[in-house]
Amino acid sequence: MKIIVVGIGKIGYTIAKLLSEKRNVHVTVIDNNGTVIDNVSEQIDAIFLLGNGASEKVLIEAGAKDADLIISTTNADELNILCCIMAERLGTKHSVARVRNPEYMLELNNLWKDLGIDMIINPEGQTAREISRILRYPSTEKIDTFLGGRVELVSVRVADTPGYFIGKSVSNVFKKNMGILLPVVERENEAFIPNGDFIFKESDIIKILGRPSRIMKFLIQIKRRPKKAQEVMVIGGGKITRYLVELLNRHMNKPIIKIIEKDRVKCEALFDSLSSGSLENRCLFIHGDGTNEELLNAEEIDKMDAFICLTDRDEENVFISLYALRRSVKNVITKVNNIHQNMAKDLGLERIITPQSITANTVSRYVDGLIGALGSNIKTIHNIFSGKNENVEAIEFQVNEKSKCLDIPLKDIRLKEGILIGCISRGSEIIIPSGETEMHIGDSVIIISKNNDIHNLDDILSDKIEILQDIFNNEQGE
Repeated sequence: MKIIVVGIGKIGYTIAKLLSEKRNVHVTVIDNNGTVIDNVSEQIDAIFLLGNGASEKVLIEAGAKDADLIISTTNADELNILCCIMAERLGTKHSVARVRNPEYMLELNNLWKDLGIDMIINPEGQTAREISRILRYPSTEKIDTFLGGRVELVSVRVADTPGYFIGKSVSNVFKKNMGILLPVVERENEAFIPNGDFIFKESDIIKILGRPSRIMKFLIQIKRRPKKAQEVMVIGGGKITRYLVELLNRHMNKPIIKIIEKDRVKCEALFDSLSSGSLENRCLFIHGDGTNEELLNAEEIDKMDAFICLTDRDEENVFISLYALRRSVKNVITKVNNIHQNMAKDLGLERIITPQSITANTVSRYVDGLIGALGSNIKTIHNIFSGKNENVEAIEFQVNEKSKCLDIPLKDIRLKEGILIGCISRGSEIIIPSGETEMHIGDSVIIISKNNDIHNLDDILSDKIEILQDIFNNEQGE
């Protein structure tokens, strides 16, 4: 697989290094700064080109005419978009652009495909989603995300709320109108795709699929999450904070958020962007220094349910986080860019987030999907269970006009054993499917597959599907 990475800053470096370590992946890096290239060229197994990633000549030299993927990660959103468009016009099959401007993300949300861009990465937005997940599911075993974070797969231990599950069947616990699905249950190193009669045991780990807000509602219902408003203090008022506040307001139970930012202009800009509608009475914007002990105490740091450090300085984030731990705040989250995570953890900080690593892992999952099925309609692959003799994957497909599954009610489709259709994304709508649901061109579909070799959407079908489809088409004709 041939991949071009444009821009070798923190994000580009982390992505290029991670991808270059994959088997049978060949990486070419383009950057217009020779000094930067000299500093990193010995650390990454890649070909380096000095030049402008939006230049046709440079892209051709980098192999854009037969490349499988271009990833543009420069500091300029417009340049990243242009690089991707230029490369795809030259022949590159897929493209990923780094876009940080919140206004672009909102205004062009439905136009990226029209521009020929397959995936948008927003380090600040993705970091905010990761923090939001940590706050919403602090004791959850594992979280996988799909469809740009709009769908999550959350692991929960039955033993934590035994009275709600043990001895009950799936159909008794998970009702059709809940908007969530139970696709997988782990039991003593085995994985099950349960039907309605499946009975829960204490050792089970259940995996719940759905929108974050629906999953949170379910966790509150089973008393794994408190109903009271959560109080959160955030140090730093940058882009991550803006995205985070919107996510917490959407997915948590009426959070009360205190934001401390020492740059007055930055603080006022954040206030202007967030102080409207339902957020107005839930956010307190404080112009002050987050390293000021008197200020933190005056704002009752010791009463916070969560404390998040998001300044631009790693040292400040670590220092303030350690103080929050001393004041007995249980959930402390620390952003670092340059300090090694293990060093921070050795100091006692358990919840460390690094934007470039989060972004690189997102791109890596996308690349794994492409590697798994070049030329197919797979978008991403998540391994959600690996046992001695079993493997369960969640695979995100793009439905195209060639699929045999098109416009047929799911109840009329015969699937292979160990296959479950988890959810369907259609525009802004997330559908937990029923028997009457159909797949349409352009839909994104999440398939749960146990012990199956799935490379294309039609691989989920049993051998009898063609006969059934002929019958269905004849009935439609009559």
